[in-house]
Amino acid sequence: MSCKKRLSVLLVLAVFTLSVVAAGCDPKSTEKPAATPAAKTESQPTKEKPKEPLIKKQEIADWCPEHGVPESICTRCNPSLIEGFKKKGDWCKEHDLPESQCIQCHPELKEKFEAMKPKPGG
Repeated sequence: MSCKKRLSVLLVLAVFTLSVVAAGCDPKSTEKPAATPAAKTESQPTKEKPKEPLIKKQEIADWCPEHGVPESICTRCNPSLIEGFKKKGDWCKEHDLPESQCIQCHPELKEKFEAMKPKPGG
């Protein structure tokens, strides 16, 4: 094969390769894959709303009914909290309670905790 024939064959192959690559890498292609009938029905929103939730929401009241404070800070029910209150300097030695919960020393706290108390039925 002569040199001219080799070059012309290589040129044709190069042009062909570039055209195939360019056609396959067209970023402007707007063709979308055909949707199956099942996919079409799944994406349609339903008009009917559920009457009640599938899983009922359970609310947990953070309240200690015995001591009238949030259960998460009740040192009488959870003595492991005492050390933390003492480290913060929030401790009434006379009544053995956190100062921030001592209604005997701070009667104004009674109103605060009454406002925090969960309402019956709600």
